[in-house]
Amino acid sequence: MNKEEVEKTKIEVAHKKHEDSIKYMYFSRYLMIRYVVTIFFFTNLMWFIISASYGSVIGIVLSLIMGIYSAIASLEQLSKMHNRKRDIPITRIYLYVQMAFNVVLAILTFTPVGKTLFPFAINHDVQYFLLALLLVGILLAALCEYRIRQILKDKDRYYKVIETFKKHQQ
Repeated sequence: MNKEEVEKTKIEVAHKKHEDSIKYMYFSRYLMIRYVVTIFFFTNLMWFIISASYGSVIGIVLSLIMGIYSAIASLEQLSKMHNRKRDIPITRIYLYVQMAFNVVLAILTFTPVGKTLFPFAINHDVQYFLLALLLVGILLAALCEYRIRQILKDKDRYYKVIETFKKHQQ
């Protein structure tokens, strides 16, 4: 290889690194949302396992449905690595469903239906802990929806960094 070819190769490699960096930056815009959906997935999985060990059919079915839905939302977010569309409609619907689900479960926690859904909630301390977890879930889902709205309007901090990085090719 001569000197010209070496320089051309270096420029091509630098350009490829720059493009890859931009791709990862776009993917990183959804990082918090991916983590929260993953938290919901594992929380629903734990509820499924506990419900199965107690034999609560309603708990098994509901936790399984929400767990599958959170897995589908996670898959949609993985597509962001190769897709620069800003909206994530499946995840948005999932977050609204999870928020509504948590509200209903929070209301039912202290009722006789709550004993069927959460047979492990044997006293008020456990019920209050469960209520706190459900309220944290509502808050996390609302924060994710806020973050998605910021991304849709290009008002998130990642967008500014991406635009600056695009202008300054290394």
